[in-house]
Parts: sequence; C-alpha cells; structure tokens
Amino acid sequence: MPEPAAPDAAVPLVVGIGNEHRRDDGCGLAVARALRSRLGSRAEVVELSGDPTALLDLWADRDLAVAVDATRSTGPPGGIVRAGPSEIAALPPATTDSTHGISLVEIARLGESLGRMPRHLVVYGIEADDLSRGIGFTAAVAAAVPVVVQRIEREIAEWERTAGGRGNADA
Repeated sequence: MPEPAAPDAAVPLVVGIGNEHRRDDGCGLAVARALRSRLGSRAEVVELSGDPTALLDLWADRDLAVAVDATRSTGPPGGIVRAGPSEIAALPPATTDSTHGISLVEIARLGESLGRMPRHLVVYGIEADDLSRGIGFTAAVAAAVPVVVQRIEREIAEWERTAGGRGNADA
C-alpha cells in the first residue's frame, strides 16, 4: 500500500483542538468545523480530539499553521488570546487542569526542540469557563467562537496577500 502524499507545505493548516464532551473544551473543534466550509481548499482544516502530540506531525514543515483551543488563564470566560511566533515562547504553560495532559505551549516547545515546527505558528485560545463532562458551551464561549472564526479567516486571507502566502507573488 503506498504511503499518503505529503501535504503541500504552502497550504495553511488550521487545527481545532478539544473534546466536545467536556463543554467549553470543544470550542476549538467548533471553530474548525465552521472554518472548513468557509475556507474550502484555501486551507487544510483538521479536528484534533486525541493525542495532542499528533500536532508535531500535522504542522511540521508547514509554511503556516493556526491552532485553536480552549485555555484557562487569568482572563474572563470567552476572552480571546492570540499568540504569534514571537509570543508563543513567552506564554506560561497551561494549568494542571488541562484536559489534554499536555498544553499547546508545551507541544510547541517540544516541537521546537525536535525540529517539528511550522515556519509560522499562530495560536488562538478561547478562555473556558466550564470543562466538566457534558455537551454545549457556556454563553461567553459560544459568543467567542464566531469571533475567532472571523479572525482566523482574516489571518488566512492576509497570509495569502503577503509574500509569505501563496496567493499573490507580487505582494
């Protein structure tokens, strides 16, 4: 059986991370589902609800990877955090109540040490309120999901317009 073809590094990758059975933790998956239809072939959109170390293979050698996940820090529920390449290293590791066992920041640090990183990584976090078992978001997180969808859609469009993107070689 032949191996699957390697993904096109120039096609942006969007990864929604989460567990839809842990209330607000499913927000990254909801963002990915909304973006899949809006972005079409302009990006590869993946939902990741399993082992977060799979990110190392998904985003390795990509020109642009955007990851979105629920987060718990000091911000208010529904708050949105965006970290570009220079800010990711400065982010604190997740609190011990991460539903994934390892945080996105820790995955990025591991990827950096293993040489398994995209050329440009952007992380969006939506501040979670309720990570208990169950389905459905709190009101604040539900309101944040479409905002993050729009921001990532603009991020991809900007990438396409710049020299770093594949859309316009004259940019």
